[in-house]
Amino acid sequence: MATKKSVKSAIVEKKDPGIAAVISAFCMLIVGAPAVGYFYIDDFRKGIEYLIAAWVLAGAVVVGYLVIGISTGVGLCCFPVFLIPIVFDLLIVWDVHLQANGEPTKLPRF
Repeated sequence: MATKKSVKSAIVEKKDPGIAAVISAFCMLIVGAPAVGYFYIDDFRKGIEYLIAAWVLAGAVVVGYLVIGISTGVGLCCFPVFLIPIVFDLLIVWDVHLQANGEPTKLPRF
């Protein structure tokens, strides 16, 4: 028979998916860290994984733009490349919402 303490510890507090998505979107816009929403829903490992992935992707795009775009004189025609990290960040926000809602997520764990 389960004790009262073990039953209490088995209950997981469900987080509001709307608040999780707003936290992710706000942090995406302010500090470029959309994975902060994972910390809100207590998935610290996935939050750290996608925080690092988002920053590495954004850094690679900026460095690639500076090295290739400016050195070759291509310049602003490479601007659509900057949409890749933005789309990735929006995908993270959507995934945070899905996970907080209890639905299957679209992004895998590393």
